[in-house]
Amino acid sequence: MRKILLGLIISFLGLAVVGAGIWWYVNKSGVKSQESGVEAKKERKILFYRHPMNPSITSPTSQKDEMGMDYIPVYKEETEQDEVIGTVKLTPEKIQKIGVKIEEAKVRTLTRTIRTVGRVEHDESRVFNINTKVGGWIEKLYVNKTDLMVHPGGKLIELYSPELVAAQEEYILAVRAMEKGKENGSMNFLKDAVVERLKYWDISDNEIEKLKNEKKVRRTIIIYAPVHGIVTEKMVNQGQKVEAGETLFKIIDHSSVWVYGEVYEYELPFIKMGQKANIIPSYTPQDVYTARISHIYSHFGTVRHETENGMEESRTAKIRFDLPNPGHKLKLGMYVNIELKVDVASNAVSVPESAVIDTGVRQAVIIDKGDGRFEPRDIKVGAQADGYYQIISGVNAGERVVTSANFLIDSESNLKAALSGMTSHQHGGEKK
Repeated sequence: MRKILLGLIISFLGLAVVGAGIWWYVNKSGVKSQESGVEAKKERKILFYRHPMNPSITSPTSQKDEMGMDYIPVYKEETEQDEVIGTVKLTPEKIQKIGVKIEEAKVRTLTRTIRTVGRVEHDESRVFNINTKVGGWIEKLYVNKTDLMVHPGGKLIELYSPELVAAQEEYILAVRAMEKGKENGSMNFLKDAVVERLKYWDISDNEIEKLKNEKKVRRTIIIYAPVHGIVTEKMVNQGQKVEAGETLFKIIDHSSVWVYGEVYEYELPFIKMGQKANIIPSYTPQDVYTARISHIYSHFGTVRHETENGMEESRTAKIRFDLPNPGHKLKLGMYVNIELKVDVASNAVSVPESAVIDTGVRQAVIIDKGDGRFEPRDIKVGAQADGYYQIISGVNAGERVVTSANFLIDSESNLKAALSGMTSHQHGGEKK
């Protein structure tokens, strides 16, 4: 009997211990589950509320703006988890309302058209001074006015010169002596010497041959035009006495002209020898000539222009084009428009001009990081052309930049960065 009673007692105690263990385990699990539920239900801490359209306007309490839109709460966790100070997060609704547009940064060759005004001038290698190598008197003047067109072999003047008459007589004497069989070394020498002298005086071979055949001394000798061109200056009149070497006419060949243009100093790095340009006369814009840069001058000049603050000077570089002018449509002194299409950056990472925020102190873009997150980033820009900026540093090809509403995002980012700095400063004070 005692054994039975003892067994029952031991069994009861064992059941009590097992029950107590189960009760303890259940209660502990319930506490943990309750604590997890409380943490899950715990709300994020709101720092303040911000105006949906103007980030600089904040409120400690929730309210609506003048358009009936709710102020946006800014949570403490958001400021602590941002990858970069100033990164902001926008809802899809707000992104649509403020008109955010995105474009990818790409590698491009940026080109720019440089426009300037040019002036047509003569080709310096096609200017000819016509003179006589022997003194005398002008018996007849065939070209008696300027701006006349002359051609090679065209008559300019008839010149009487005692020296020319004496030379002709010597030549005829030598020729007749040789024809009579009195040829000897001295006569040959005399004839050759006279021929050379006549050639030195610009007497043509035709005139010498004619003198040999006719054996008649001509009182005057005709001076012919050696080139094609326009007589731009006439320095003599009929009957005038001229000295050897004295300039009679200036002839300029207009079949080829030079066009001078000027570019600003900051445009000079983009100007290269051999670049093509369109040259357009101002009075006939339908006529478009194509030429290449043949020379870039080594010295700078200045041009004066009127501004709001008065007259100012800008430094310019001079460039030159060689342009054929067979029809003489381009007149000396004419003004033309010059258009130069130049590459300002090759294979350059570039973003639209509207994506760049220039404060005068810094240049920045807003990067779309995805999931409504936008990160401000400082950049360094280079050339500007075709509506794009060359990016020297700060943005890589393939990154997405904001091209519209970026100023709103930037102002919000600046406000958030400032608040973050204030919060950090306050926490630092509390720790002390």
